[in-house]
Amino acid sequence: MLQFQTNDHISHSYIVASSSEAERSRMTTELAAAMLCESADIRPCRQCRSCHKVFHGVHPDVLFVEPDGTAKTPVIKVEQIRQIAATAYLLPSEASRKVYILRQADRMNFSAQNAFLKLLEEPPQSAAFILAAGNPGALLPTVRSRCELLRENASDAEPSEDGIREAEAYLKAAARGDWAELLRWCAGHENLDAQALQDFLSAAKQALVRQLSGEDEIPALTAADAMRQLRRIEQCETYRRANVNTKHIFGLLSVPTAPDAAGKKRG
Repeated sequence: MLQFQTNDHISHSYIVASSSEAERSRMTTELAAAMLCESADIRPCRQCRSCHKVFHGVHPDVLFVEPDGTAKTPVIKVEQIRQIAATAYLLPSEASRKVYILRQADRMNFSAQNAFLKLLEEPPQSAAFILAAGNPGALLPTVRSRCELLRENASDAEPSEDGIREAEAYLKAAARGDWAELLRWCAGHENLDAQALQDFLSAAKQALVRQLSGEDEIPALTAADAMRQLRRIEQCETYRRANVNTKHIFGLLSVPTAPDAAGKKRG
C-alpha cells in the first residue's frame, strides 16, 4: 500500500513502473489520491471526500491519457500532449491541483515525449503528472530525470547485453543502406524467442532515442532515418504485444527505412 507521512514531500511528477497493468493501476490510483488528499496526516487517508472520489474513479481533477486506439499503431501522440498543455495551466475544478495520469506512458512517441518534456521543465502549480510504464527505459532520459520513480516488479529498464549487441548490429546494417545485407541479417534472426525479441526491440528503441536526443551517435544514420527507424521499432513493439509471428516482424525490419534505399541497392 502506497502511503506518505506528514512530512514527506510529494513531487509534481512520477513514473510508476511495473510489469503488471493491474499493479500500475493500483499504484497510480493511490498516488493520485495522495496528491489530492485533504488529510494533514497520512496520505492517502482513504476517508476524506477527495480520496473517496479518486478511489471510486469520479474525481473531476483526475484526468487520464492513453494511447490512441484508433491509430494503426497505438501510441500517445503529440496532439494529446498539446491538449494536456492547453489545460494544465487552468485552475482545477475542486482540488488544489489536477492530476494527469498517462497510461502506458512508454508508448509516447518521440515527438510526444519532447512536447511533454517542456511541461516537466516548467511544471504548472495547478497540475501534477503520473506516468505509468511497463518499461520506463523507453522514456527519454531527460523525461526520466525530471520524475520520481516508483517501481514495483517492473521490467528491467536496461535490456540484456545480448539484446544491446543485436540492436547495435541491426542499426549499423540499416545505416549502411545495403538492402541485401539487411535482408540476410533479419532472416538469420527471425527465430528469436519472445524474451530475446523484446530485449532486441527495447535496446534498439533506446539507442535510437539516445541518437535523436543527441546523447549518442550511430555512425552513418541520419536524423531522418533514425526517426523513421524509431517509428518502425515502435510498430514492431505493437506487433510483438499482439503476438504477431516473429518472422513477420523481422520481415518488416528488413525493409530499408530510406524511401529509395532498396531501389538503389537492387538497381
